[in-house]
Amino acid sequence: MTNNQIIINNLLINYYFVLPEKKSTNKTLVFLHGWGTDSQLWFKIVPELINKNHSLYFLDLPGFGQSQVPNTVYDVDDYKKIVYVFVKKLGLKKINLIGHSFGGRIAIKLASENPDFLEKVVLVDTAGIVTASKIKKFSALIAKIISPIFKPSFMQPLRKKLYFLIGSEYLENEKLSKIFSKVVSENLTRLLTRIKKPALIIWGRKDLITPIYYGELMNKLILNSKLVIFENAGHFSFIDAPEKFVKELIKFI
Repeated sequence: MTNNQIIINNLLINYYFVLPEKKSTNKTLVFLHGWGTDSQLWFKIVPELINKNHSLYFLDLPGFGQSQVPNTVYDVDDYKKIVYVFVKKLGLKKINLIGHSFGGRIAIKLASENPDFLEKVVLVDTAGIVTASKIKKFSALIAKIISPIFKPSFMQPLRKKLYFLIGSEYLENEKLSKIFSKVVSENLTRLLTRIKKPALIIWGRKDLITPIYYGELMNKLILNSKLVIFENAGHFSFIDAPEKFVKELIKFI
């Protein structure tokens, strides 16, 4: 595993990569992590993928891991542009884009434009379906979280619990709180019918953060898609069932 950094849109972006010994036979896989995590969350599945002789790229999205926090309030489109420029700068071709949760939001945005460099897309317990009632819930809880009464250290466990309830991990950075507020209010449902690339949708049956009906709706709206459900997995289905995940991923690409 090699670690490197690149400047994109005036931000220092960290990423990890593994290149195969036989380049003529490999596929290119680009992984996007969820909110509040970083690229290293994917590392559990790396050994099996290395054995398959694929090129692997793991991006730390802006604000997470070793990548810089954006100076402006990013939305999903801004994150999509980071990934787009990353692929172009590295000269990657025919990529398979794998996005988990928030990373899946970005994958939906990018895949809906059907760029030439995208071969297939994999959505893993992906966020992006937002109803009016959920937006109202987001707004109320975010207002509470940002409130000064939640700043003292003894209030942090409750603050963390609130973030879990609205479908995100704990946010430690005030700039990221504002970005999160903007990101979660964007409904990407309308973009799903625009995705023409083959799509694999993987979901954990026990996912309490992005419920299973999200995956079912995505499967219905993305024409050339397949839904695979892991019965005993939760929101981090690729961690709960790594062998099944790699098996389905390899079979798909």
